[in-house]
Amino acid sequence: MKKIIILLSAVVSIWLTIFFSILPLNWLSQADVSGLYPTFITPAWYTFSIWWMIYLSWIFLWLYLLYKKHNEILTKEYLYLASAMLLSAVWLIPWHYQIICITFSIIFLILWILYYLIIYPPKNLVFRKISELYFWWILIATILNLHVFLVFSNKYEYWLELSIISILFGIYANYYLLKKYDTYISSLVFIWALLGIIIGQTNDYITITSIIWIFIITSKVIYKITKYNREIKENRFKKFWKK
Repeated sequence: MKKIIILLSAVVSIWLTIFFSILPLNWLSQADVSGLYPTFITPAWYTFSIWWMIYLSWIFLWLYLLYKKHNEILTKEYLYLASAMLLSAVWLIPWHYQIICITFSIIFLILWILYYLIIYPPKNLVFRKISELYFWWILIATILNLHVFLVFSNKYEYWLELSIISILFGIYANYYLLKKYDTYISSLVFIWALLGIIIGQTNDYITITSIIWIFIITSKVIYKITKYNREIKENRFKKFWKK
């Protein structure tokens, strides 16, 4: 039953996304609506292709669960992920109809649901990593939706300060969870988003800030990987001499 829930949630969400794009709903594509509310951290269009990686990860998760028993995955973890999947499709309806306050509320709700799977990480590695990928992109999407909401509300006067603060907040969240949970997925997602911002925007301050933080994130990841490999070698060396 749990596997059916994951499958149905994934299929419904993906199908609705494709259907609303082909139709398109309210005669506007997702990009059209985004263009109506330009912000200074909206990344280049190709950045949003990460959604297809997320969708593929959902299908992979279902296939993974289908052929193996994973009793360590709790029922509530299935329900949290499945509800987040469905809400990501529901989010499209108010977005296409430009009910921006509702879109921001829904995306924030998705973030809150997925946050549970971050602070209480599932024991199953595959389930946890797929949840992390989804969470980190939703965090970025929530920040972007906040900017869109401010543009919609005509309260986007301090756009430069807000843009830099938003980038710094995202980086702090990435650094904190990288340090606490060793989750490299967050770093890769943020680097992808920052590259999109660099290409999609022309403001020098935002570009320089993004480049600096890409360098810092990359350096931190390389350091963590190097440290991890060194610890493995040291442990092997100790085991060898114990023999």
